Amino acid sequence: MKFIKHLIIPIIIFFILSFALITFSAVINIYEKRDKINKFIELKIKKKEVYNDNTDEDIYWANEILNGGYILHFRHAERDKWIDVTMYDALESDVHQKGIDESRLAENEYFKNAVCLNERGLIQAKAMGEHIKLIGLPIGKVYSSVSCRSRQTAELAFNGYDSLHRILVHKGPYNEKKDIRLEKLKKFYSEIEIVKGTNSIVSSHNSVIDCKMFVNDKCPDDPFLEEGGFYVISQTDQGLIFEHEFHFYNSFNMVFYER
Repeated sequence: MKFIKHLIIPIIIFFILSFALITFSAVINIYEKRDKINKFIELKIKKKEVYNDNTDEDIYWANEILNGGYILHFRHAERDKWIDVTMYDALESDVHQKGIDESRLAENEYFKNAVCLNERGLIQAKAMGEHIKLIGLPIGKVYSSVSCRSRQTAELAFNGYDSLHRILVHKGPYNEKKDIRLEKLKKFYSEIEIVKGTNSIVSSHNSVIDCKMFVNDKCPDDPFLEEGGFYVISQTDQGLIFEHEFHFYNSFNMVFYER
């Protein structure tokens, strides 16, 4: 009996220490998880994969482009991700007898699912067009890549296009020297006609815009847009100026919907 009494205190201490150790471990685990979550969120924000409220700069530029006077370079709406899409893009842009800045019109071809908008992209582009009309974004000239997905985006979001351009196809399908391509792009964007009081639209792709096109240093490293996102670009006597990036289309859109 005395032996059991002597054991009670050590047993109680053992359980208290065990409980404390378990609790301490749980707390440490919670902090570790929270740290991982915070790092994950920070990484997502750096990659622009999440967004919340608009920045002051988003609000400024969303309202500024309502005055017109800019080039808005849009990435097309969503397509199915075919890893060999460049092969089919080359078919549409080059394997035909229509001319250098014409399209084979892949929507009528066997490979349309590789290069055209998917069902969600068609809905996305149409919804963008409805919002743009309601917001009152002034649109003048519309320039499109010859690619099906860019043309479809222009038709649904911007009520059509004025001209097609092979130079606006992303770099993937072509064997070309970077410096020569860069000079062609600078020339093209510098010569885009901007009708007074409107914005000129470019319906195109990622990998078309290169930071070396601009005379300022505001262009983000390795520029990349989500489907429907766009850049705001100015023409000046000194050269092209990168003004702002709406990484997601909704970063622009949500400025105009308050509650």
